[in-house]
Amino acid sequence: MRRQLTVLAVVAGLVACDGNPLISTTDEGTTTDPGTTTPDPVDPTTPTVTDAGIPVALAKNLSSVSYDPVAKTLAVTISGLDATPVSVAYTRLPAAEVGLPAGYEAYSIQEDPLDRLFLGVARESADGSVRGVAVSDGGQFNRFFAGGYYERTGSFTPPAVGTGPGVGQVSYAGGYVGLDNYSGPLPPVPDPALQMQGPGRVEGDVFINANFADMLVNGTVYNRMRLDNPLLPPLTDLVLVATDITADGEFLGIVETTIDGTITGVGDYGGIFGGVDASGLAGVLVIDNFDPDLGDAISETGVFVLTQCGKPGEDVTLCTGTAP
Repeated sequence: MRRQLTVLAVVAGLVACDGNPLISTTDEGTTTDPGTTTPDPVDPTTPTVTDAGIPVALAKNLSSVSYDPVAKTLAVTISGLDATPVSVAYTRLPAAEVGLPAGYEAYSIQEDPLDRLFLGVARESADGSVRGVAVSDGGQFNRFFAGGYYERTGSFTPPAVGTGPGVGQVSYAGGYVGLDNYSGPLPPVPDPALQMQGPGRVEGDVFINANFADMLVNGTVYNRMRLDNPLLPPLTDLVLVATDITADGEFLGIVETTIDGTITGVGDYGGIFGGVDASGLAGVLVIDNFDPDLGDAISETGVFVLTQCGKPGEDVTLCTGTAP
């Protein structure tokens, strides 16, 4: 279990704050109210997708991403007032990687001190087969912009299905990174009317089981902790409810958590398998209104890039006890 108890300012000189939840916006720029504690679930069989093939429920404002883990570059196309031109090169920000699970890289842009502060977090799987990215600002002028993205190199090749443990039913484990719209730092501005907020960083662990005979996947995101403001109430674990794996090795399902003793739907998750025997997995989630103590406009966009347990690059600690 990874822990970083020091409050980290994402940019030098910024100060962590209690946060100010803001309402998200759709790709068309209209407002989206997170609504009640039980959002309408997406249809995992025929989801509306972006040109990049990402379900709109997960992509939100994010149109496309170009991430090169070798060159250490991240270019983002988001309807979100980050900068111009349409595809914008973000700058690597090692300071924001402090406290994140190993392998995740952080990139940012704030075109001038009075513009929105965006953070992107990206990772590629150990075998290079899949990549995942989450991007968000913390909000300004009553709105924030965010979204998730994943991609695969090559085709979907599931593991062989047989009899016995680890033959067709396999596990994935590793680190999780979320970006929220309420626990991040406040950059200095000359007037409060101009105040923007940096996205707050959340880290945690992910464990996922997939059965390639039944073509089902489910799991959990747990040990979630805010890095930039750990004094806020503890975060609950998230359940990635069982959902189908498509013939192309993709999945889309519902995220639940327990609020005041009641199991409650709080958002959606999805992703893609890649590599030989589906050795890699990249996914994202988007959750809203998951803590009644903080109001109904809080949101978190998260990313997880995992290696199958038993494969090179596995998370040895989190994979303990799995088969193979």
